Amino acid sequence: MFRKTLAAAFALALLGSAACGPNEKPPSNDGGTDVLIIDNDGGSDADMADAGDDAGPVDMGQDMAPPDMGHDVSPGDMGHDVEGDVGMDAADMADAGFDPLPICQAACDYSGEHWCEVDCDYDGLANCEEDVENTDPCDNDTDGDGLFDLQELQAGTDPGMQDSDGDGLADGDEIAFGFDPNNPDSLGDGTLDGDRWIVHACENPTSEPVNYYASSGGDWLVALPPAFSNYVEPTVQTTLPKIATAVFDDPANEVAGFLLSTEGQGESPEDLVIGYRSDVGALGSLLQDSTGGSFDTHDGKKAAIGKYLVQTSGLKSARQVRDDLLFRIAPFTPADVTGMPNSAGAQYQKFRVFISATYRESTNQGDRIITAVALAPADKYDTRDKVQFRMDDLTNTTNVSAAQDIHQTKCTTFRAGEGNPQADFYWVLDASGSMYDDFNRMKAVANDFFAELNNTGLDFRLGVVPTDDQIDGRVRYPPGWHTDLTTFTNEIDDFVINCSGCGSTAGYEEWGLKVAKDGITWMRSSSAPQNVRIRSDAQLVTVFMSDEEAQTIQNNPLSTSAGQQKLTDFKTFFQGNTIAFSIVGDGSSCGSSDGEAYRQVALATGGSFASLCASDISETISDIIYAASGLASNYVIPQTPISSTLRVFKNDEWVPRSREDGFEYFPQTNSIAFFGSYRPQPADPTMGRYGDDIAVSYQTFIDTTKD
Repeated sequence: MFRKTLAAAFALALLGSAACGPNEKPPSNDGGTDVLIIDNDGGSDADMADAGDDAGPVDMGQDMAPPDMGHDVSPGDMGHDVEGDVGMDAADMADAGFDPLPICQAACDYSGEHWCEVDCDYDGLANCEEDVENTDPCDNDTDGDGLFDLQELQAGTDPGMQDSDGDGLADGDEIAFGFDPNNPDSLGDGTLDGDRWIVHACENPTSEPVNYYASSGGDWLVALPPAFSNYVEPTVQTTLPKIATAVFDDPANEVAGFLLSTEGQGESPEDLVIGYRSDVGALGSLLQDSTGGSFDTHDGKKAAIGKYLVQTSGLKSARQVRDDLLFRIAPFTPADVTGMPNSAGAQYQKFRVFISATYRESTNQGDRIITAVALAPADKYDTRDKVQFRMDDLTNTTNVSAAQDIHQTKCTTFRAGEGNPQADFYWVLDASGSMYDDFNRMKAVANDFFAELNNTGLDFRLGVVPTDDQIDGRVRYPPGWHTDLTTFTNEIDDFVINCSGCGSTAGYEEWGLKVAKDGITWMRSSSAPQNVRIRSDAQLVTVFMSDEEAQTIQNNPLSTSAGQQKLTDFKTFFQGNTIAFSIVGDGSSCGSSDGEAYRQVALATGGSFASLCASDISETISDIIYAASGLASNYVIPQTPISSTLRVFKNDEWVPRSREDGFEYFPQTNSIAFFGSYRPQPADPTMGRYGDDIAVSYQTFIDTTKD
């Protein structure tokens, strides 16, 4: 979009804001004769100089046309744009809100003194050069194959022939797919490029099925898999504005859910989700919780998600727990509602609960809060992939839009690049003696942690540091960053618990935020030796574990302006350098003091926080791994899919949705990642190997409100 917007600005600067009619010259600013000339910088950029008293809107010799259309442009400059083609065509300019045709026509109609040197169609070739190459000086893509005429010459293709190598695939599409437009069999496997599966994968896309339900009272359009066909909107008797609810469940998998619309009063999604934590806890005992930071939804709203494990005070069905939670969150009582479905069903005592809050700000419709809840018996969630994905899909916000919006089926393709995505996991661990039991729990799940990491296909490394201020957050060498389980647990024992090499105050102060900031700054600098440096292409994931507040905030409480400024500084730094996760105490029954600053830093970076005192932290560790997989993924989808509709193929093979052996979708990064045997084979140019081909089809919402 930057390149297209700048191209539009360049063209407007060249020819002014007035429209050029047929046979009219480009407008002059001062009555002089306006000409387009070639500059002397080695390219043939369409620069404009005014032959009158001033230089016009652009001074002579200033190259402003992006992409750079001079002869020095390399094929690598011909990046893919939003249409999936190559270069800057009329459609791209139209996407930028700019119609180039009248200006191009005006330039082509111009027949002034320097016509031969003018680049009428802005393709990087002057009119005289177009004559030599037998291309159209008023059409930047003479053969209509998606490549500018100059790009054709650079690529060695025929600018007058759409398919230079005769393989059935246009030259521009060859570049877009990563093929050689001068070789009909780019992979050397006996298949013409035009006959390859990836070329035709999106011709007739089909997605997983969903049903759509619109609510005028709730102002939502929700997409639900057919299993939730019992969707119903109970009638709510209330004078409160913008109140509506809908309930539904998947009987076979015992996943129950609801939607709730209420009036918004400016609340942040994170605060709403944190508030819902107490509602979930009121169902019984909260065994585990994780609260994520805010993110942008598909329609530009703000949302946040909380995930919980709760043990209810007695045996209940999933439907009963759903109804209990609805009436705890909603501003109405059961007596105000008619039409609620039967709540009978098999009974359990432990439930997984997911809640998302979306703040839908609207000048025309008034602010709303859309709360989405999904829950299921814990043992069903832990043993069935489908239950996990059902709950994700109901609460990740991709399945809800405004009532008047529409939906379309889309498809996109990818080719696996070179190597695997990189992630560096930076563990910043409180070295105080009170953390000993917590580290034992950490080491107890380390085997599963490593097994899950290896299953992701991430090119990962681990670094462990204590919160001691004299260590400055630097990974020590040896071992430096490492990739094996034994070194990881040894570093926890020796460098953290025993704090070998720490200062005299070891174990008494917890400078977690400060040392992490110092360590990241140094390990990203050229001063750091290569073996302890954070990799420039790696996604950095920082994990804080502490049972106390960060020492900086202990010295400058958040109740003071100095404390708030310190926290703001930390948020700003970590937002620009890492995604953070905080496993901390809450200062009541868990931990020595409340780790509020750690929690706020995690939320600010798009990470999440969890309780240090959770009976099982394995779920939290898994969330960290999967978040890193999504962040490091090379497969970012152009539009936001309704996640339950995703259908993925690798080399024409259907890929199941599975975090163990398949693919998973990550809404915060709008990406997919692969696990187990379905991990794509990366390209290896040294072996003449192209990466695996991937196609993704899905349904997506189209915003018709433009509010």
